[in-house]
Amino acid sequence: MDPAAFPYEHRPQPFALWPGARDAVARIARHVPVVTRSNVTYWDEHDCDLAGLLAPHLAGHYPSWRLGFAKPDPQAVLTVAAIHGVPASEVLHVGDNFACDVQGALAAGAQALWITSATPDHTARLLLAAHPGRVSTVPDLGTAVTHIEQATKASPPPPQGRHHERVR
Repeated sequence: MDPAAFPYEHRPQPFALWPGARDAVARIARHVPVVTRSNVTYWDEHDCDLAGLLAPHLAGHYPSWRLGFAKPDPQAVLTVAAIHGVPASEVLHVGDNFACDVQGALAAGAQALWITSATPDHTARLLLAAHPGRVSTVPDLGTAVTHIEQATKASPPPPQGRHHERVR
């Protein structure tokens, strides 16, 4: 590639919440503390106040540029869990990316709620079979919220509460 053709300015896509994300976070926060953790650079998030968009429903906001770890690095989950004083095994990571959200959560010893309408491929099926009961799949954000609400009613959270991480 000709060096003159290389872009000089970094202009990331504007950060945008999923449709319904604010309401989803508000509903979940009625049951358990919610934190966000996104793989973004400072510049990706520069003009967006995600914590403000989801206020007052967040217990914390941890973009990768500030945390120092990006998904799927298990340290990202472990660091946030330690900040909130909960074991990783009590964290439910919610997201739509298999590698970042499911594999990363499992590697840290957390649970995962995978938002996908696709049929898991062979690699995903093998990983899910190796971790029975630690991953649930749902087709969309609304179903994810209902799943969390039902799970928290079925088993009361520990005194410190179970933390749910939400990605954009």
